[in-house]
Amino acid sequence: MADDKEEAVETKQERSGNVGALSIEDSAFESLEKDFQDVLQELMGDRSLEKFRVEYEKLHRALKKSHESEKRLMAKCRELNADIVSNAAKMQTALKLSQEDQATIASLKKEIEKAWKMVDAAHDKETRAKDTIQSLKQEIANLSKLVEQGAGLTMGQEHSVNELLKVKEELTKERDEQLSEIVKLREQMAESEAEQNKLEEAHEDAKQKIQEPLDICSVLQTLLKT
Repeated sequence: MADDKEEAVETKQERSGNVGALSIEDSAFESLEKDFQDVLQELMGDRSLEKFRVEYEKLHRALKKSHESEKRLMAKCRELNADIVSNAAKMQTALKLSQEDQATIASLKKEIEKAWKMVDAAHDKETRAKDTIQSLKQEIANLSKLVEQGAGLTMGQEHSVNELLKVKEELTKERDEQLSEIVKLREQMAESEAEQNKLEEAHEDAKQKIQEPLDICSVLQTLLKT
């Protein structure tokens, strides 16, 4: 009797195939579950096979638990795969934006460097204009002092004073224009630097968006290896 039941168990096990396979379809598992239940029914009531029945039930529970875990894992894999597919277009867009942002940032840096050079040049012109204006002021003051002392001015000196005043006026105007240009350049640089910072932040955000699907891929590969 016991030999017959052991033979029946072996027959059921042969029909069940390799229970350690990576993936068991639901229909195949249902058939395997039925075989397990049939064997357990045959083992019930036979005390001589009680120990074998206990081990067989453990095997049944382990297989069932493994199957449930596998189903959850495969469901998670499908979910992750769907996320990867849905994020593929976003990743391509993010990559393109990242490349464009890098080019724009490089261009802005060049513009800022150029603007700084223009500011330095404007400062140099402003300094020279100030020095020239100061020199003219001194000459005009000296001539005015001569007039106050009663020395009077010759026609040539008077002409020189008028010319000096004219040059002083032109230089003052040029200096004011340079100051205005410096202010404008500084404003442009501030705007460019703000835009650069904004683009760098967007670039970092794009890199994060690119990394997310890559992390998902890594998780998926890890799960599939376990």
